[in-house]
Order: sequence, then C-alpha cells, then structure tokens
Amino acid sequence: MTLNFWQDESGAVTVDWVVVTAAVVGLGLTSVVAVRTGTTSMGEAINASLSNANVTPLRWLSSIQTVSQSFADGNFDGWSMAKQSAVGAWGVMNGPFGSDTRTNPLTVDIALGSGSTNALVEFDLLILDSWDGHDSADNNWTTAEGDGIKFQIDGQTVAFEHFVQRENHGGYRDGMFGPRSSSVEVNGATYNLTLTPTDVLKSSQFGNNVPDQKWRVQLEAVNAPQNFQLGYQSTADEATGNEGFGITNFSVREN
Repeated sequence: MTLNFWQDESGAVTVDWVVVTAAVVGLGLTSVVAVRTGTTSMGEAINASLSNANVTPLRWLSSIQTVSQSFADGNFDGWSMAKQSAVGAWGVMNGPFGSDTRTNPLTVDIALGSGSTNALVEFDLLILDSWDGHDSADNNWTTAEGDGIKFQIDGQTVAFEHFVQRENHGGYRDGMFGPRSSSVEVNGATYNLTLTPTDVLKSSQFGNNVPDQKWRVQLEAVNAPQNFQLGYQSTADEATGNEGFGITNFSVREN
C-alpha cells in the first residue's frame, strides 16, 4: 500500500495544473496591461495622423493629377501673378496678396484634357495676420463688406468667405473657425467648395506675430467647361502686411 501511495501521481498532476494555470493567468494580466498601453498610444497616433490628413472624395480615386505646384521650384504656370515667399513651417507660397486683388484679382487658368468633364482643384489657403471678419457696429470697413476672400469662376463670384484673427473680435461670427461648404451652378457646371481648417490660430508663420491660419480648400467642378479660370479677390481694407493671403500646395485632378 505504501508503495502504491508513493507511485500515485494524480495529486501531483492537480498541483501542477493549478500552478501552470496561475502562471497563465498572471501572464495574461501582464499582457493586457502592455497591449492596452500600446493600443492607446497607437490610437492617439492614428487620430493625430487622420486629423491632419487631406481627404479626397472616393469619386476622384480614378482621376488623373495634371497639375501639382508647391511654388518652391519657381513654377507658376497659369497664374496671373507670382510672388515666391517663404512662410515658415508651411513651406513656400504664391503670395502674399491682399487689398490689391480687390481691383486686380489673382487668377489661375484651368485647362482640362480631352475627354475630361470634371475637375478637383485643391490647395492650402493661408490667411496671414490681422483679418477682421464680418462687418459690425464696432468696425468701419471701407466697403462695409468686411475682410474676406471672394472665390470666382471666370470673373463671377461663386463664394464669399470671411476670416477673422480671433474669436473675441467684433467681426467674429459663430463657426468661423470650423469647416465650411457651399455649392453653386454656373452655366450648367456645378462648383462644390469646401474649406477645412488644418492649422488655425496656433502660431505665426509670416508677418507681424499674429497667429496665421491654414485652410485646405477643395473645389469640385462637375460638368465643367474645357477651360475655366479660378480667381481670388480679397476685400481686406488694410495693407498686405496686415491682412494678406497666400496659396500653396496647389493641384488639379480631372476625369
């Protein structure tokens, strides 16, 4: 009987199973902590990346990019005016322009290839220095229009967007630092305009230390003419050094 007792391993198996199971549970808890920390960091990194990403609508995935201009190489083809200027971390722009475009708009010619009827124009719009937004009783604009940019197609205004240097300003209106969109039809073509703030009121990149603004602009031209002209007309009433704008990372896709 004593020999059988010493040779019986059933109890040892039970003890081993308890020890091994406890070790597995402990390892699992350690892994949960490590994975949780890692996924949180990865999630934050993905969120930051997507927040700064330029999103192109799915219908343009089959399009062809025909124009790409950063202006750093001196390529200003198609533009009515060229001013190559460094603008801090934002690279190089065509600008600054300002109140001078009220009577002489900055324009760029868009020419679609044979067979293309749609265009997607994209660029970064840089709003520089102390823009004053909408007209109000506290401010006196020369034309009572306020400080903004008129987007034009072949000389016709299709959108008028105001910009302001800070929220606690007399010319500020709700939503002026949020995404904007509009749509208009001109001579059978539909133009969809969206403005998305990508770097607004965080730092001064150009000029007199007032926080500047960068907006990603997308202009869809659906059933567009083979050739059309995009124009920018500022209604700012101060010198370009106080209320200026610039264009960078300009591109055109078509299909």
